[in-house]
Amino acid sequence: MEDLYSSTLGTLERTFMPYGSEYQHYIDFQTFRDMKQVAKGKRPVYIDLDIEEIAEMKTRYIVDLSWKGVYMTVTVPLSSMFQATVEMYGKPPRLLIARLERINGREEDSLVPTSLKEEFTRKKGLGETLGDFATKLFLFLDSYLEHNVTGVREESPPDNQVSEQAAEIFEGWVFPFAESDPELQAGWRSLKKRTQKQFERIDKLDIEDQHALETMVLKDVPAFLDSFSSLSPENKQKKKEELKETMEDLRKFIERLEAKEEETYTKDFARSKGIITTKYKDSWQEESSSGDEDPH
Repeated sequence: MEDLYSSTLGTLERTFMPYGSEYQHYIDFQTFRDMKQVAKGKRPVYIDLDIEEIAEMKTRYIVDLSWKGVYMTVTVPLSSMFQATVEMYGKPPRLLIARLERINGREEDSLVPTSLKEEFTRKKGLGETLGDFATKLFLFLDSYLEHNVTGVREESPPDNQVSEQAAEIFEGWVFPFAESDPELQAGWRSLKKRTQKQFERIDKLDIEDQHALETMVLKDVPAFLDSFSSLSPENKQKKKEELKETMEDLRKFIERLEAKEEETYTKDFARSKGIITTKYKDSWQEESSSGDEDPH
């Protein structure tokens, strides 16, 4: 019976996988069939899912796991600022099969291949299946972490005094004129929220940025709001374009601070990810050498 099963799989491989011998260096045919079942919603992704490590970062989780002999590292962001990623490693695990990412402009919950092993690029359906499977896996892990892991998402600011001071300051950033324009109001709320976040971490900024942000928050913006509020309704409308230009300048300044923040997190993330992957490298190689045979 076992010989018949193997023979049937071999026939399927030759029929549907013209590059099967090269492909099987990384994922066997049965595992790929199971991935397709997951992608189509015919079986849950969490069956046989072995989560080996969950690392809590300040802005994301890193999850190392294995699924039917395929090893993966999944990045689950805590903020929309950061991209979700799924990296797949085959046999041996040190070889990267695919990197899948959430791409701006695509469906919010869709992950698509941005890097594929050459063997997987020869047939479009392979990359699509990996992308659909990665999306299902990410959605499951995101939900799992949301309901089962506590820590980062509930972490309070490290300096409550700074946080309370910031909240009090930004309560004074009242801008009634924006309420008459939904687009302007949304932009002002976003700018205010992002500025407050940077102000709460002001001690982590460069000296020059600390001074510029403190001046902007405590002097420039309050003075601007007072000046604008004193204008007549007619003059406020006339100054609307000038107002938008001012907000754009503020937005660019905050984006520069956010870019520096992301750069710091990215360095920490790469360092931690390397440590985590190294922890399992020996066991992955041992399992790979003992359990895999060369299909040639």
